[in-house]
Amino acid sequence: MEMDREDQNSSKLDSLSMSSIPDSDCSPSDCSKTSSSVYSNDWPQKSSIISTTVSSTSSATSNRKPDGKMKIKTLCLLGALLPGIGCYFCVCYTYLFQFDRVLNFTSTNCPDVMSIFPPISYSIGVWKPQKYVWLIVMALHMPPRFLYGLAYKNQYTYGQSTHKQLWWFDWLVKFHLRLMIIESMGLILVSVIDIESSFIIHAASYALWITCLNFNMLFNTILQHYSGIKELTENHKTTFYIKCTLFAFAYPLSVSTGFSYGTYLAYCNGFAYAAFSVAEYIIVGINSAFYFTLIWELKGSCMEIHVRHDSPAFRNDVQA
Repeated sequence: MEMDREDQNSSKLDSLSMSSIPDSDCSPSDCSKTSSSVYSNDWPQKSSIISTTVSSTSSATSNRKPDGKMKIKTLCLLGALLPGIGCYFCVCYTYLFQFDRVLNFTSTNCPDVMSIFPPISYSIGVWKPQKYVWLIVMALHMPPRFLYGLAYKNQYTYGQSTHKQLWWFDWLVKFHLRLMIIESMGLILVSVIDIESSFIIHAASYALWITCLNFNMLFNTILQHYSGIKELTENHKTTFYIKCTLFAFAYPLSVSTGFSYGTYLAYCNGFAYAAFSVAEYIIVGINSAFYFTLIWELKGSCMEIHVRHDSPAFRNDVQA
């Protein structure tokens, strides 16, 4: 009975299999050997390819060079690690080279309250040259970050779990994908519209970003558990527990920022203001670390993109 089940799973994987290509050999010509987003049947012992097809139809991708590709390592470095390092660089620059500004810092809402822990919004959005550094970081960070959802969506398909057949699983995957885009948009708004230009819009954008961040961390761990990929490798099991730990710290810290900042606005309390800022500093690191775990979950993989123009409408326009 067990042998029949193994043969069944093996044949299921064989129908989706492809040649395993080492990450170092993942050239465009090699990547084009596969036409759909699948892993090799001997995964995870060998490297594999994620092929994301941007197509006007659901047909298979032709055997040609991809229009673009990115290693998962590059995706994680730019999409997760870079913003964390960039943000901490801006904060450290402030303390190292503009410490007088920190010592004399007061906010516009409570000018009598001084704090040696200014919110991150000032380091990345108001004070220069940190502001320009952060905008460069965002420009490098956002393109790969928008691809993150596709990598997660692809990964969830390879676990063996009956929960994947339930209606809520597919719905949650799609909702999680869209929420990751909204999270990125919230971060863009926080970065572009600084706290002094428009406090209300900046505050609303921060609330949008941090709310989406927490829900995305929650949905990510739920989907990793119920998709069955947690049991695929030791890496997946380890990253699952790391993510749960990070979320256990991020959620109360995120909630605390709402209470601490509200207390500060209501009573001009300096301690509440400092608590808000310190919580922000920690959340940035947790956010970066959470998404960076993808580098171990899809170790040695790369993503490729095929843009196809095979719709009847396009062909008619070309032939006209």
